[in-house]
Amino acid sequence: MRQVVVVDAFRTPLCKEGTDFHETDAEMLGAWVVREMITRCHRWNLPPDIIDCVLGSNVATPTHAVNPTRVAAVTGGLPVRIPADTVAGKNCGSGVAALYYGSLRIRSGDADTVLVLGMEAMSRISVSYDYAVAKLLFQFGKARNLRDRMAGALALVPALLNLKKYPPRVGIVLGLTDPMCDLIMGLTAENIAKDPVLGITREDQDAFAVRSHRRAAQAWKDGIFADEVVPMYVPEKSAYVARDNGIREDASQEAFRDVKPVFDRRYGSVTPANSSQITDAAAAVLLMEEEKARALGLPILGYVKDYADFGYEPSCMGLAPVGAIAKLLAKTRLSLKDFALWEINEAFSSVVLGISRILNSSALMEGKFGRFGLTERLGEIPPDDLNPHGGAIALGHPVGVSGLRLAMTALFELKRRGAERAMISACVGGGQGVAMIVERK
Repeated sequence: MRQVVVVDAFRTPLCKEGTDFHETDAEMLGAWVVREMITRCHRWNLPPDIIDCVLGSNVATPTHAVNPTRVAAVTGGLPVRIPADTVAGKNCGSGVAALYYGSLRIRSGDADTVLVLGMEAMSRISVSYDYAVAKLLFQFGKARNLRDRMAGALALVPALLNLKKYPPRVGIVLGLTDPMCDLIMGLTAENIAKDPVLGITREDQDAFAVRSHRRAAQAWKDGIFADEVVPMYVPEKSAYVARDNGIREDASQEAFRDVKPVFDRRYGSVTPANSSQITDAAAAVLLMEEEKARALGLPILGYVKDYADFGYEPSCMGLAPVGAIAKLLAKTRLSLKDFALWEINEAFSSVVLGISRILNSSALMEGKFGRFGLTERLGEIPPDDLNPHGGAIALGHPVGVSGLRLAMTALFELKRRGAERAMISACVGGGQGVAMIVERK
């Protein structure tokens, strides 16, 4: 079987919504990492058209660029003959899915080299209006004389001002709300936190969040992220942005204890402090068939191996990675002990805590996944091997980028440790989970 290697991987800094990248659209963030990848190809004396296709991950698809990957590829300087597609429907797992689909293109022989992009501009998610208001706006736009325009305006303006009847639809809220269970993602995290069987307290969640921030801060101090982060020039600021800007170096449980719950204000325990951040960023991973990479004398960061996904209850979507991990372990005949490193996306503290506890308990596994045929404890993930440099709570969660970020962070850490294998996993809005194995050897 043709093996798929990662030749190179990098990302922009992860920047909080409304900060350094807030004036840049997703496809332009993507174009920037495409240009950086072309520059790296030139250093290896490779022409850009060595890339056979581009697969991108973007969840909040811009209405002005419905295939942002194609826009990013061409705007970034790739030849127009190179096709490009966007993976969006896997939500927070889209980046992992894009890596998998790219690896399939290579394994099948359809391609030798695939550029995988992730791009998300969550600051730029738009606001929309009810169709009744939109209809009035369309009618106003079609007016051809002053009389019709006046009549259209007299109908449109009161509708726009009637916020009670026609409230603006905030795109990011709509996107984070599951239409099947009618819960925003934070309330699905509350369902996990409130489950008495799992026993997750507010203190547990805050402690996990503090750990994420402290580990991420230490990683930056130690130069860990220098391997994967490339500074990005922002014209609006006339400056380079070089660091993730959501990390709180002063994070403490005392400070986080004062943060109020935001999803269930009266009885909840999920807060902005123990949840992931809304973030803008982009990333790129260059995949290649192993023999071709070796023939060209290119560096090999690691291998993209097996993948699994799993469906679960939308109202507790954060637990779905348990099923994906179990499915992948059964498929590969591996156990938890075969993995030196785990990168599980920190959508919420309660999510990672819930996953870890179920994996390590036969009773919890049977109770939560018994109806799917999963009843046995899989084992404990050593705390030092789980998100050792923090995660989305500290770094941010640009949904279309996070899967690529998990993969590259895992591969660079395997390289530093001289270790062989890592598991990456993420929960997916709608009640799904994804898991993928990456290896160094």
